[in-house]
Amino acid sequence: MRIPFKCIALAASLAFLPLQNANAAEISIPANRESAINFVTGVTPSCRNIGKPKMKVVKEPAHGSVRFQWTKYKIGNISRLCDGKPAWGMAILFTPQPGFRGKDSFTFGMSMQRYENRSDTKYIQDSVDVVVK
Repeated sequence: MRIPFKCIALAASLAFLPLQNANAAEISIPANRESAINFVTGVTPSCRNIGKPKMKVVKEPAHGSVRFQWTKYKIGNISRLCDGKPAWGMAILFTPQPGFRGKDSFTFGMSMQRYENRSDTKYIQDSVDVVVK
């Protein structure tokens, strides 16, 4: 599956980057099929994965469903060192109800290691607005 969306990332020596699309404009997606909304990954300065984030839906969408899928993705817009390199990460996927068109929203949360080989984690929660066309 090709996953054309922005990437959220964690560099081993930096704090979480803010969600790039959750507070921006609404995300437009097509009706009647699953769409990738975002991608979450954590990488070291040498572009290795830190760990798999733990994801949950905090507030379900009114007119669809959300799921998370661990997948390989080409890194973009994280840092010049890792740009274009492959990494594993969690895709955030939204499926509208059949025939639904209009606005919907959901909230997700994630916990992820802050640094490689350490147990401390960071929790982030954010809402996503979608427009199904």
